[in-house]
Amino acid sequence: MNHRRFLCSKAAAAILLCFSFAIAGRALAQTPKPNELVKITGAKISPALSAGGVCTLNVDAEVVAGWHINSSKPFSDDYIPTKMTVDGPVGLTIGTIKYPPPETITLEFAPSDKLSVYSGNLNFVAPINAAKDFAAKPGDKITITIDYQGCNNSECLRPASVTKTIDISPKQTTAIAGGIAAAGLGRGGGSDPGTIERVFLSHGMFLGFLAVLLGGLALNLTPCVYPLIGVTVAYFGNQGGGPRRIVVLAVVYVLGIALMFSSLGVAVAMSGGLFGAALQNPWVLSSIAAVLVLLAGSSFGLFTIQPPQWLMQRAGAARPGYAGSMLMGLGMGIIAAPCIGPIVLGLLLMVERSASPLFGFALFFTLAIGLGLPYIGLAMAAGSIRRLPRSGEWLAWIEQLFGFVLIGLALYFLDPISPKHLMTRILPFYAAGAGIYLGFITSAGRYWRPFLVLRSALGVIAAAALVWMLIPRPAPPALQFEPYSSEVLASAAEARKPVLIDFSADWCIPCREMERSTFIDPGVVREAARFVTLKANLTAQDKTNDELTHQYDIQGVPTTLLIDSSGRVSQRKVGYIGPQEFLADLRRVD
Repeated sequence: MNHRRFLCSKAAAAILLCFSFAIAGRALAQTPKPNELVKITGAKISPALSAGGVCTLNVDAEVVAGWHINSSKPFSDDYIPTKMTVDGPVGLTIGTIKYPPPETITLEFAPSDKLSVYSGNLNFVAPINAAKDFAAKPGDKITITIDYQGCNNSECLRPASVTKTIDISPKQTTAIAGGIAAAGLGRGGGSDPGTIERVFLSHGMFLGFLAVLLGGLALNLTPCVYPLIGVTVAYFGNQGGGPRRIVVLAVVYVLGIALMFSSLGVAVAMSGGLFGAALQNPWVLSSIAAVLVLLAGSSFGLFTIQPPQWLMQRAGAARPGYAGSMLMGLGMGIIAAPCIGPIVLGLLLMVERSASPLFGFALFFTLAIGLGLPYIGLAMAAGSIRRLPRSGEWLAWIEQLFGFVLIGLALYFLDPISPKHLMTRILPFYAAGAGIYLGFITSAGRYWRPFLVLRSALGVIAAAALVWMLIPRPAPPALQFEPYSSEVLASAAEARKPVLIDFSADWCIPCREMERSTFIDPGVVREAARFVTLKANLTAQDKTNDELTHQYDIQGVPTTLLIDSSGRVSQRKVGYIGPQEFLADLRRVD
């Protein structure tokens, strides 16, 4: 019996050991080498190179899943930008390279910091001008180099580059290097992959489209959609027939709205990146902000946004029929699209990254169905509703709230072109100021007691938030490091003192976050006082840092080494470490 138990225990231990090796191997496989983080998957010149001609070089690249690289214009000068260079023989001139539209993301451990990055499948476009006397010779090549620096949610890799060549010798002028990456979600880059796109990527198409449908319903809360209620009531109030006919006409009406929105999705999907590129243009961003401020002016009562008079007259005198309902729906789509356009920019960029007209059609069709669903019920009630509901004080207050939201969106769009992202720092104070105005200053909603309580509560919260933000706070004492030195390390070994070595770099985002959170934690600072603390800054690409990374096998930063008093490496961790976890690690070292 004992022998049998021994064999079973031995087998279980062997299985556990194999399982541990499998997990360890999988964990190691998740950290690629810096020069393997990006792969150039394809390069194509179209049309063929010819003397005096102009052609386009399309370069497709792919970033390893779960990782990202800085965009060509990162938000901080300390971050290393992605740069593509194209070198060719004499007679070829490379124009301005068009980079993919970037994504704006935040990392889990630093939700307040925005990063401009590329991930997934990328496409770079470079115009090539050939001189009038250009003639490709045997062996001529075009060399493509992409320099980048990549990170994931917890660590950053050293800067690296990848290179690919295209043979443009006479027999292979139109050669294609590699395959073209398939289109799909996440292609290129875009705006912040916000909530909707995360739902698609994490939970599949069904929940993704359900989220879009609910988002369409929410768009009915925007104040400039409100005038559509009057058109709908006026149109269906003059339709004859029973409830069943009204329902069918209302469905056709909503389908008209959906078809108009869907055509927008298809157009963006087929734009070839023009939409995303436009959103990197300061003039475009400024124009969007101006439109948002204009819409906010309507919410504050400076002027009124109403459907055109001819449309109201046509709605009141429209003849019954399915064709008439479809045309009215198409007209409503035209009226509503500019109004809610700024709200759905994220969806437009998602469609552009997919480069799929079918996906663009389905996404905006679903969005428009969500927007139009309430109008089916409104059409059913149109026979008994002959005029719009009267605006009370509460509605005026709600419209002012939407006005402040629209101005906040305008500040958000201006942030990428503001110096040192000034708008991001202003927004919290702006929100507090708007809350104080809505809570105590505006006269809207002041004379209806239940609503007065609600708005006063908002004002108190906003005032408290503003006071909290304005209170000066002394900077907490931070953990002090000495520059890494082999002599100091040897002295610590002789004194039998534990050592903490932090490997970091200026371009490392998780490293910065550890400095702002982990290394200022009072418990960490107290516990680390018994350690010799060294910092190895690997920012510079020089011989000294190359030797350090080779000596300690540093693949990514931050890398944290804890050496106990006997000189043995007690712990080695790669990636961001939070204060509580780091404190527990320090306490385990003798």
